[in-house]
Amino acid sequence: KLIKVGAVIIRNTRRVRVLMSDSYPYKDELADLARRLVPG
Repeated sequence: KLIKVGAVIIRNTRRVRVLMSDSYPYKDELADLARRLVPG
């Protein structure tokens, strides 16, 4: 199952930032998942 999220993606040389709306109901869960997927 795919997750659909409306967000702004900002990419530069060293990092990728995902800016989500404060009203997104699963924002904290998605941020926790992203932290777990980051290597290192």
